[in-house]
Amino acid sequence: MKTYFTPSRLAMALAVSSSLMAQAPAPRGIFEVGFEERVRLEDHDNIIDHNDAKVDFSTYYRFRSRAWLTANPTSDLEFSVGICNENRKITRPDKAYNGREVFFDTFYVDYKFSKAWSVRVGRQNLMRGEGFVLFDGGALDGSRAAYFNALDLTYSWSRSKLEFLAISNPLKDQYLPRLNEANGPGETPQRLNERDEQALGLYYTAKEWTGTTLEAYYFLKTEKNDYRPIANAQFQADRRISTLGSRAVREFQDGWSVNGEFAYQWGTQDGRPGTAETHRDIGSWGGYGRVKKVVAAPWKPTFSAAYIAMSGQDPNSTASSKITAWDPIFSRWPRWSELYIYSQVPEKGVAYSTNTVMWEEEVRLSPLASLDLRATYYKMAALQAPSILPGTTFGTGKTRGDILQFRADYKFSPEFKGYILYEHLTPGDFYVGKDGGHFLRVELSYLFKTRF
Repeated sequence: MKTYFTPSRLAMALAVSSSLMAQAPAPRGIFEVGFEERVRLEDHDNIIDHNDAKVDFSTYYRFRSRAWLTANPTSDLEFSVGICNENRKITRPDKAYNGREVFFDTFYVDYKFSKAWSVRVGRQNLMRGEGFVLFDGGALDGSRAAYFNALDLTYSWSRSKLEFLAISNPLKDQYLPRLNEANGPGETPQRLNERDEQALGLYYTAKEWTGTTLEAYYFLKTEKNDYRPIANAQFQADRRISTLGSRAVREFQDGWSVNGEFAYQWGTQDGRPGTAETHRDIGSWGGYGRVKKVVAAPWKPTFSAAYIAMSGQDPNSTASSKITAWDPIFSRWPRWSELYIYSQVPEKGVAYSTNTVMWEEEVRLSPLASLDLRATYYKMAALQAPSILPGTTFGTGKTRGDILQFRADYKFSPEFKGYILYEHLTPGDFYVGKDGGHFLRVELSYLFKTRF
């Protein structure tokens, strides 16, 4: 029996074929190519010594360029490599253009063994929760990158997962090559941390209950080989510190939510080499609690209030007794203030939050779909008076001061956005200086990425 392919049957076949093609999802490209350019203007004054009589103002531009390639040869396998560079030009006081190194900010392999097991190994970003203990792998390179050299082995089930983390963040990048690295005579190499830092950790995340997120974690971290001279007041001998903590988020009806986190630390720190100082035990804590209300109204107003606290060094402690000051381990970043991370420099180090109590009050508005506004107030104090003897920077009180923040974010397009941030600090009696300081940032960024 013969089958004739008539015009009517041809038309029907084409219609069915077109229908099937329309229903089929567009093929997902194997490769993703991306590029981001970020330009910042920053200006600040009186954020370290709080004294108008001392000239410490600065105005400068920061130019960060990133490019990356991600490949997904199969649905279970992903490779990603990215390079980054951030250059600076200080205009007040005027200084020569500072061209910095080109480095790898991404270099990892991600593989899914099964529905339950996966692993990502290499240079990658890690952030868990609000970044209270885990966000930035290098505190001394500013905000040019936040990567970790890490292995993240994950076991997932239902709506939960357990991650095994192994981290190695050396004082200076040593795992991947750099271009234009500052290592010549008289040049200061780009340090990532003051010490070599390594850690093993477990991080559990559960979303088994509607509107509730529970997290729990444990990290065993070593901090070794501080590059500073032993006589330096901020030199830290080698330490081994454990951090055990948990975080909970609960969403209620009518826009209400609460979240909180608490962690306890213990361990030991060696005595300073070449001195009679012996090892010291560590016992410290940190945490926060926040309540938030989102109002179902035009402009989407959001109100929140929080209490944040991190233990300080007990003044009754002697050189041979316990260290009670909170160690932020992998969270030395401007979580609360871009300004105040510099005020922390003479105390313990940039963005080293410790011995701090803060009341946070915040209001957010969105008057336009492309515009977000935020105003935040911090009432800051210390649990202990300054451990450094009173002098030109530190006083004898426990009031750190007040910070007011204002921020406006605007999205010009899905690829092009920017924001303006202004902060003002009124110092308290924790400091000798009484003059207010400010921090201003204007940022524009462009992001392009495509798959093929």
